[in-house]
Amino acid sequence: MANIPVDATAVMLHSVPTWLFFYRGKRLGRAAGWRSLGQFEAAVVVARETIRAANVVGSTAKGKKSGKSSTD
Repeated sequence: MANIPVDATAVMLHSVPTWLFFYRGKRLGRAAGWRSLGQFEAAVVVARETIRAANVVGSTAKGKKSGKSSTD
């Protein structure tokens, strides 16, 4: 049988940091790799904006006052 390396570093395998963003069981997004702190912060901002948008849509869908008057 061939000489097969069992150590990940023997085949130059390296880890890639990955962050998954979830809110109430729903996957919002992912930040993979590490390019810069700025890119990571931007991914967090996008995830937070998605949460805010979901909360606004969810609150108006549940019959809560949205601050807008009805035309009916």
